Amino acid sequence: MNTQLDTYETRLLAELRREVATATATEAVPAPGRTHRRALAIAAGVAAATVVGVVLVPGLGTTPAYSVQEGNAGEVEVQVNRPEDAAGLERALEDRGIAADITYLPELQQCAEGRFTEVAREVGLSLSIGEDLVRVTLPPGAVRDGETFVMVLSVEAMTQDELAEVAEREGQRVVEGTSSSVSAEVASGTVGACTPVPASG
Repeated sequence: MNTQLDTYETRLLAELRREVATATATEAVPAPGRTHRRALAIAAGVAAATVVGVVLVPGLGTTPAYSVQEGNAGEVEVQVNRPEDAAGLERALEDRGIAADITYLPELQQCAEGRFTEVAREVGLSLSIGEDLVRVTLPPGAVRDGETFVMVLSVEAMTQDELAEVAEREGQRVVEGTSSSVSAEVASGTVGACTPVPASG
């Protein structure tokens, strides 16, 4: 969606995003694991107090597809705003000393099991879907030599019937939305090719 916004609408969307960051609860689960979430983009002009489950604001289009940041304690935070340029994200993680295998799949798919061996220890990854599409935090030492950070993200656009159902339930005009499936794990040794299968759960 590539809507042109005037100055007022741009300010309104910026304010909406700030309100969502403080008012909308973020789904977070320990990783490794998989989580599903519907991300909604609502029409400009809806009062921020009524926003529920907003992840993407339509029409801005200037946010980078991903970012990789290192915190003061040595943790590495991976943020994916759009499922684009998986190879670029892998290179950005490699620059931080983290081997990575990133896969983006359409239509709520996942990779078939058995493509790698998960490390036996608890690595302490955290995985969330909230204001941003996906955020994963890797604590220091989470990925060691000979290991690989493996993330699979799949996004599917919601149908008009699903959007209408959400709009009726939330009492607001929903113009765009997605359902997402994401997993984040640490593999020991070689990671095999991804064979897409329908997402479970």
